[in-house]
Amino acid sequence: MRVLFGLLALLGLAGIAFGVLTIISGSQAGVPFSYENYGGPGSIIGGALLAAVSLYLLFTWGRKESSSGAVHHV
Repeated sequence: MRVLFGLLALLGLAGIAFGVLTIISGSQAGVPFSYENYGGPGSIIGGALLAAVSLYLLFTWGRKESSSGAVHHV
């Protein structure tokens, strides 16, 4: 599962990169930034959400705290 979460985090970072590239290419074509129908801001927000949740799950999946506070890997 941790490999899956890592892969999803990479896909989220790719979504952010494609969103930035879409915004840059959209602004060169004469479309103003406030025109959001070309998908740039949505890709960035979706990629950031996917990366954040995947990284959270990656670092917390399979860890279990005992009553003494020590972390055990399952």
